[in-house]
Amino acid sequence: MLDLSLSFYFAGELDRPDDVCYLAPEAQFTHPDIAEIYRGSFGVEIRNRLLSAKIHKMVRHLKDELYKFIDKFEIGIIIPQNCLTIPLNIPLGLAITQVIMETGIETIAHHHDFYWERDRFMTNGVWDYLAMSFPPRLPAVHHVVINSFADEQLSLRTGISATIVPNVMDFENPPPPPDDYASDVRQALGIEDDELLILQPTRVVQRKGIEHAIELVNRLGMKAKLVISHASGERNDTGWQKNLHPGRHFSPRRPGDLPFYL
Repeated sequence: MLDLSLSFYFAGELDRPDDVCYLAPEAQFTHPDIAEIYRGSFGVEIRNRLLSAKIHKMVRHLKDELYKFIDKFEIGIIIPQNCLTIPLNIPLGLAITQVIMETGIETIAHHHDFYWERDRFMTNGVWDYLAMSFPPRLPAVHHVVINSFADEQLSLRTGISATIVPNVMDFENPPPPPDDYASDVRQALGIEDDELLILQPTRVVQRKGIEHAIELVNRLGMKAKLVISHASGERNDTGWQKNLHPGRHFSPRRPGDLPFYL
């Protein structure tokens, strides 16, 4: 009987207790060898033979590490977090796919960011690898996405059906009261006591639907400020951000300019 209370971790960087972890440095996408593979795979239309050989060698190594991890902790189910979704570490995605195919191990692939959601992945020399493992279409793999749009696009592009598990806060249980660190957050952000604080804890990128948050704040008809927690971090989104102005996104019935933060 599988004990679902036990979780073990396979990664290139770990902050969990050693007795539940398996460290494989090449599983981290910033590892020099993995970063070199990434640079040679995107922004080109054809990959050279040496890169293919390097990828295959790394896949073999990561497969060996995955098998050791599975054997060490007697793993009965794996839950790859986004590593079968976004191709920052191509050898890891291929290795996981091959291990699943060779063992039939039950898998829940949790997807956050598909490669087709980002322009930087659309010019590449690894279409065969993307089709194989990002994500893989295998009987043992159960796919989970974080919203209905991702579900629709996954089905449209690959024929894969997924379960939607929204990646949100637990609204049924209230948060704890503010501690010393959070007690002055409103003051630090310049939010007055009688203003409603609307927080969108995401980056300012187009696929996050920032314009919908702006429209929502407008429709509330209240004195409020919208706070977006993170900058873009993506080079291709700067032009789009310049067009994020309330006058371009509020509906005609808007009662007036409401202050917001970006």
